Amino acid sequence: MRTAGDLEVAEIFRQYGPVYRESHRLPRNHLRVMRAIEACRTAALGGHKDQCDHCGHLAISYNSCRNRHCPKCQTLAKEKWIEARGEDLLPVEYFHVVFTIPSELNHLMLMNRKVLYNLFSVQSPKRS
Repeated sequence: MRTAGDLEVAEIFRQYGPVYRESHRLPRNHLRVMRAIEACRTAALGGHKDQCDHCGHLAISYNSCRNRHCPKCQTLAKEKWIEARGEDLLPVEYFHVVFTIPSELNHLMLMNRKVLYNLFSVQSPKRS
């Protein structure tokens, strides 16, 4: 049984892409990305055979598109980036909060960054 997490962008593009492209006008670069993702790790891009020296098991591996927008091709790079960011973190619990201030305060914020950012910083309560 498949779950929603098993569904891949390439499968969606392969199934619905042709009809979508016929009914929507897309920029050329979007079309190239969609087609690259559709072809990624399929026979369309070629492949190679890997054979085990011990048991002789043969596995076929198809080439990837290497497109920077392809979720399959960029997974390893993304995981490495996340791991590198994790090494920068302190070993403490924290939360990252982003909010927007009213535009009327922009000038004030620019002129008094340190003071006002300190006012907006949230200190978590001490736990006992």
